[in-house]
Amino acid sequence: MPEKKSEHEHEHKETKIKGTSLGAVGFTLSIIGFLSLGILGIVVSIVAFVFCYMQMKGRKTKLSKAGMIISIIALVLSIIWIIWIAPALSQFMQQYASTAAVK
Repeated sequence: MPEKKSEHEHEHKETKIKGTSLGAVGFTLSIIGFLSLGILGIVVSIVAFVFCYMQMKGRKTKLSKAGMIISIIALVLSIIWIIWIAPALSQFMQQYASTAAVK
């Protein structure tokens, strides 16, 4: 005859599942922030960092630690993209368009 799980065991399993979801969401958002540089990358990286930080305060998981690291890297790369690479790329495209129009 199968044993019925007590209500306490069932609640513990639900709490365990819910307990790691912030880290997983933060990790996913940090990957998205890494892939989408620029203003969107900054916003998504900050949200990912906050989710991972909240997870680390409660229960430390590998996903939350990895998400924090990736979100910091994505934030730095997004800032570099906005300050340095995007203007240089825009200037290159304008030069290319003007030389192509002359030919």
